[in-house]
Amino acid sequence: MQINIIRIIFIFSSLFVGIIGLLLNYMESYLPCVITRTYRYGKFSVDKYQPLVAKVEVPKRWFKHFYIFAAPASSYVLYLVICKYLWNDNISKNVIWILDICLGSFRQALVSPESTFIATVLLTLHCWKRFYETHFVNIFSDKMMNISHYIIGHYHYVGTLICIIGESKGFVEGSEGNFSWKKITYLQLICAIIFVLSSCVQFRTNLILNKLRRNKDGKINSTTYKIPHGGLFKYISGALQLTEIIIYITLSIILWQSSTYHYVTTWVLINQTSTAVLTHRWYIETFKNYPTSRKILLPYIF
Repeated sequence: MQINIIRIIFIFSSLFVGIIGLLLNYMESYLPCVITRTYRYGKFSVDKYQPLVAKVEVPKRWFKHFYIFAAPASSYVLYLVICKYLWNDNISKNVIWILDICLGSFRQALVSPESTFIATVLLTLHCWKRFYETHFVNIFSDKMMNISHYIIGHYHYVGTLICIIGESKGFVEGSEGNFSWKKITYLQLICAIIFVLSSCVQFRTNLILNKLRRNKDGKINSTTYKIPHGGLFKYISGALQLTEIIIYITLSIILWQSSTYHYVTTWVLINQTSTAVLTHRWYIETFKNYPTSRKILLPYIF
């Protein structure tokens, strides 16, 4: 197959989210409820009932399903990477066949084994951290989300994992994957450190949100939304979104040789920025005492 399916879907998703996001910001009052209720979810969901959309909605707490899938899946991909680069095993032809279908049989071995190894280790750690957060830290409300969000959430991780190894040396027919610890660069290590720090800040941010729904004894006493304080929330409304963007940008730098992975980062950038804008607007419209000094995504700037 000569079509890069993964790239096409990420491009389409980025354009769709970007266009709808802009329309919601500037022309929401003119949009039909079927669009606004489909796009919005969680705290900024639409209360107006739309029978067709309501039939294809699932609980927002199903976000945790993403990581029930992504954590083991990323672990399996890490296992393949370790087998190939550290144990010099051959990659199954079935894996090569799947990668050819998803990225096209014309794909090339562009990414170094070192970049692939670091990126896979980092993403696997991130997925297991998110698994822990969604199961033991996040306290979900009874809000709903459109099933399209549920589907794209799973696709995101399938596509991301395929993009990481799909253009890596050793995972393309006829290429060799000669891994060397000495070839790991300072830039890759710096990006890995920033990735881990950003992931830690994201974890702290979720702890802040967790405490908003617990009493002094640590018991859950509410699922309503409140104004968060502390950490990045001192400066911006989209604390979770900023950390997610940084995580994927650092992976993009590590995987700079790739021709497809950067479409994942573009999708994350557009999606998370749109979410941050809607979150900021919702806070301002909902709470009259919301701090006016807070920006949307970038402290003191935007």
